[in-house]
Amino acid sequence: MTKPFDNVSSDWGLVEPPPLTRVSNEPPKSIFSDPSWLENATKPIREKQSIQPQLTKPAQDYRQRRVDRVSKLLQDRYRRITNEANSPLLVDVYTGDVLPDRLDAISSAVAADYRHHYQAEVPNADIKRAFSHLSALVAPWEATVFFGRAGYDPHHRERYIDAGPGRCFVFTPGASYYQPLVGQPCIRPLQSRPLAIPAEMGNVNPRLIDPLFALTVLPQDSNLLVIAWMILCWMPDRKQVMLELLGTPSSSLEQSHTLIKNVVDPATVALHNELPNHVKQFNNLALKHYLLSFNQVDALTPTQQNHLSTLMRGKQIPWQWQGKTVDASITVQCPVILNSLESVVTTSKLADATLSVEVEEKDQSKGLPAMFPSAASLTVGLLMIFGQVHSDWETVSYDSRFERYGDLADLCRVGELVAVSLGRGRSMFWEQFDRNQQGRRGFELEETPVAQAVAHALDDVPGGVIELPVKQWLAHLKPYRPDVTRPEQWPTSSRGLGAAFKRIKPLLRDVGITLTSTGQRGPFCYWRAEKTTSHSAE
Repeated sequence: MTKPFDNVSSDWGLVEPPPLTRVSNEPPKSIFSDPSWLENATKPIREKQSIQPQLTKPAQDYRQRRVDRVSKLLQDRYRRITNEANSPLLVDVYTGDVLPDRLDAISSAVAADYRHHYQAEVPNADIKRAFSHLSALVAPWEATVFFGRAGYDPHHRERYIDAGPGRCFVFTPGASYYQPLVGQPCIRPLQSRPLAIPAEMGNVNPRLIDPLFALTVLPQDSNLLVIAWMILCWMPDRKQVMLELLGTPSSSLEQSHTLIKNVVDPATVALHNELPNHVKQFNNLALKHYLLSFNQVDALTPTQQNHLSTLMRGKQIPWQWQGKTVDASITVQCPVILNSLESVVTTSKLADATLSVEVEEKDQSKGLPAMFPSAASLTVGLLMIFGQVHSDWETVSYDSRFERYGDLADLCRVGELVAVSLGRGRSMFWEQFDRNQQGRRGFELEETPVAQAVAHALDDVPGGVIELPVKQWLAHLKPYRPDVTRPEQWPTSSRGLGAAFKRIKPLLRDVGITLTSTGQRGPFCYWRAEKTTSHSAE
């Protein structure tokens, strides 16, 4: 596999290099392979030094030799780049770690490299001088830098999964397997740990993921949904979805939640018991974790739900490197998982991008499982499924039949391919998805008085059809208004009811009711409500 820095011109100051792509396991080629480069690059500096007070020649030569050595180490190990926010950064070509373009970010590593290569110490002043030369002589390149556990390069259509410092898995277009990389530019969240990958994988199979449901409280009849969500977490270019695990608080629920976190995005802290309240706290948490994970959530304020939605879609935030604010912005995008007794999502924006799964306590009379699933084997199984989804992605990526599912469209695309990779029919995914959405929409129906009133009104009509002017709908629905309805939840004008009908159309459609408007606008507009049957994308 080629490296993103293999095609570097010997004249860094004059030739604009190609964009970053990928690297191999071979040690990076030194940019000083052409001896004339260093002589030409340092000529202006030597001329400037000639007019300054001179040190004694032996001392001057010794110091210059140290600076030259440090410059070579810098040029061999680091590249200056800019990201999508046009922020200057450094990338370590040995590990792929992205660092701020500042001296204190690399001085310790350079001093250690110098000590290793030359068995001597180097003053910080010489490192500073060499770093200044690098900044002055080498223009930064535009590069694709991904944040967190996974990334996507739209130019090469490659997907990346960060397995830990110096380890990255790349999935090339159409390939179902990954290749190891070293040096793919990546900003790793502060509390990330390496993926749990066994040294000896042996006979790998996508069915290695099965114990996640056989030995935990995660339901077997929703396994394709949960696996699809886990795969989607590694696809940051697609619309992310929040996963709600609903059930009575218990150690087994927390264990299952923690296991999902450790497979998708291992971290030093798996569960957070408190949610951030304002944007700065959310940003700081996003810099520590790729997958945001919350335990025993009782409620979410509209503000908290808005911040979660924004992070799921991706946003630029100021970068804090090792707790220090640096002169750079980065793009973060974080999937979300939480567990709670019942659904805590109340805003339509987040509700439309939420997958709620009810957990099931195992029958204790049958005895506890002999062992808890291994995160390492589950991760290998998930990687195999991810490879199959990636290789077949073009077959569903532009399929318009998924668009009716809105923010869950990409989850459904992944879900079909997950079912195929596990040897199930595509219809099995849709059975799970339709059953899940009926339960979810039932909850939303209870929280939407107007939709609930329309459903009850249709129940009292033998033909299951009501067609009235919106002005008459106001009077017709009044007897069906739920007893516990806040004033702001119930419209009092024709215009207000018409707006409410437009909002609840998707909800009613998913519970088997079609709501359409005909005729004039305003109070004489006719609205038709009719019972139908829901259908999948098959």
